[in-house]
Amino acid sequence: MTPLAPTTPIESALRRGIKAVGIGKKGSRSLTRELAGEILAELQKGEFTPASRAAFFAALFIKGVSEDEQVLTDHFPSGTLSNAAKLSESLCGEATPYIKDLCTQLLEQKELSAADAYRLGQFLLSTEKGDGARGLAAIALRVRYETIEEYLSLLKNINETIGPDFRSPVPSGTPIIQLAEPFDGVDHNYMITPCLADFLQKHNTRVITLIGRNSGPKLVNNLYDLVYKMGLQFLKNNTDLTEQKTVGGFYIDQKNMSAILDRWVDLRHEIIKRPFLATLEKFANPCNADIIVTSAFHGVYGDKMAAIAEGAGFPGSIVVRNGVEGTIAFPLTRPAKLLCSARQSDGSYLHKEIVFNAAEFLKAELPFEEKLDNPSLDINVHLVKQFLHYGRTENMEFDRRIAVTCAGIQLGIDWILKKINKG
Repeated sequence: MTPLAPTTPIESALRRGIKAVGIGKKGSRSLTRELAGEILAELQKGEFTPASRAAFFAALFIKGVSEDEQVLTDHFPSGTLSNAAKLSESLCGEATPYIKDLCTQLLEQKELSAADAYRLGQFLLSTEKGDGARGLAAIALRVRYETIEEYLSLLKNINETIGPDFRSPVPSGTPIIQLAEPFDGVDHNYMITPCLADFLQKHNTRVITLIGRNSGPKLVNNLYDLVYKMGLQFLKNNTDLTEQKTVGGFYIDQKNMSAILDRWVDLRHEIIKRPFLATLEKFANPCNADIIVTSAFHGVYGDKMAAIAEGAGFPGSIVVRNGVEGTIAFPLTRPAKLLCSARQSDGSYLHKEIVFNAAEFLKAELPFEEKLDNPSLDINVHLVKQFLHYGRTENMEFDRRIAVTCAGIQLGIDWILKKINKG
């Protein structure tokens, strides 16, 4: 008898609803009448969490309730879903009046002052009651798009949650490079970050990478999975970051650095759409790094990432544009752009854009770039281990990606170290 194929779990109506209405200014779409009815039925059965319900209705309110979605008004007292203050009160019942007022402002798509954004961040990254307010605020900021001022205030909150082990002074020595990979994984390519870290360490730097549990929405293998499976070296505190190098660089597990950030991983599974933390968690700076290397896959985020790095106080930064989605690795069939910045003695930043063409570097035109479906973590581990031991693997594309990424990132770092003034 042929065994039955495993069935894919049916996604809840509320999750499907968040995915539709929570995209953003240019992508959110209305629900069908049928899906709106399914969501209402789930809500009436209590099949939701405070964060998921608030995230859904906040996104729906900002998008605007269509005719087919009017059935959802039955979930509240009359007039609630057309009034920001009433909706905030309904969704954020456990929060303080001040936080409810900030949530009302977010529903009205108002920009928060630095002081208000900081106070909101204190609440979001606390153990105070009010996950409904957390879900509302996170999705409203995402749909409306966060301002740089809001980002930097929230980043200040994040850095204040760093535990005492990562607040101690770092031993003096060679420059510290922080590789800032996205936390939500790679679904079409193998990760190469430990190979890049190992290469940079051999060029008179210390390399750290922050990693954490995958908060989604892709929920595929991420660097956290790779590093743990390989058994690479974790920092237990800042005093461990000496000149004694370790294969593949040093890693900091988010849960060891900030328990409250790790708790947000579970909330983000409920909210689904990427909140502000997806951008900012990479910019936490426990080791006072000299240069941060990060990426921006979507065009509008390149300059925004650079501005956050500068506002966060990193003396130097590299933002990889046109790279491989979900990582800081370079593509092989199109040029990558590096947005580099170096702080000067007066506090201003000098900027340079470096265009790195893989084909020119390799002296070979590649007709296409391999795109994997659900790349195997075991194979990825094998390839990284093999490269770290032998300097090459049986996978030519993997080796080429490492070669071009290392060469391009080193160009950016060399320019920054020549221009930088730590002040």
